[in-house]
Amino acid sequence: MVQDIFIGVDGGGTKSKIRIEDQYGKILGQAVSGPANIRLSVDQAWHSIYAGIHTALELVGLELQDTAYHFHIGLGLAGCEVREAYNDFLSRSHPFKTIQLASDAYVACVGAHELQDGAIIIVGTGVVGYQIEHQHQSKVGGWGFPHDDEGGGAWLGLEAAKLTFQWLDHRIEKSALVEDIFAFFNQDIATLTTWANQANATEFARLAPIVINHSQQEEIQAVRLMKKAAHAVDRISAALIKLQKKESQIPCCLFGGVAPFIEPWLGEELRARLVPRKLDANGGAILMIKNWVQHAVTNGS
Repeated sequence: MVQDIFIGVDGGGTKSKIRIEDQYGKILGQAVSGPANIRLSVDQAWHSIYAGIHTALELVGLELQDTAYHFHIGLGLAGCEVREAYNDFLSRSHPFKTIQLASDAYVACVGAHELQDGAIIIVGTGVVGYQIEHQHQSKVGGWGFPHDDEGGGAWLGLEAAKLTFQWLDHRIEKSALVEDIFAFFNQDIATLTTWANQANATEFARLAPIVINHSQQEEIQAVRLMKKAAHAVDRISAALIKLQKKESQIPCCLFGGVAPFIEPWLGEELRARLVPRKLDANGGAILMIKNWVQHAVTNGS
């Protein structure tokens, strides 16, 4: 008898997380691979996904070509708001019995509240707010870098690069932050300039840990950037509240690689409604694909 295996993918601008479960919910394998933002590159996204799946399956001696299994995959990927990229991704041939693609924010919200009403704000490479209320979905932010995603890792890196250029031509005073950013490029202006003119969100996000580290040391410029980032996240929260259908505020989960460092700077209104998430985005992606398959079985399709 053919068995079902479910794959959940949480793909963002910096990395992808893959989890594989059997039909009983037992975790068979997990892996982390490269970025999977389809707005930036559909080819890169598929490459990262296959690499992660291969690694996770290899640990238990399975492969996608094994005909004893039906592989069902649920994907929560950054960049789904770009329709051309969304369609291009799904047009590629694949070995999966069932495939469902949604935004990384959607699967994160599904997982965080286990299909119950709730909101999330992801502060990672980018920033997006998402909420599900009586099956009504609302999204705020997450339109992409550099025109949006204020407060995320890429934005922090961009702002730090701006300050470094301003210091290099004497528009601002020297600081430990800009010195360390410059040192990241071996104190070579040509290297920094070339990089800055070619870097995407993933590359700029590599500078975010430097900003975060200096903010924890209470370096003034870094603290200013973190406070400005927190204010951007507060505005995401306020917009989500405006989009709610009922008066009582629904719970919100805050996560993403930058989130723990932003949280201390957030306003009281958002902090008061923060709750721990129940499942991660991988769990949400698997929950999404399991529900889809179950619905298809129930309806005989």
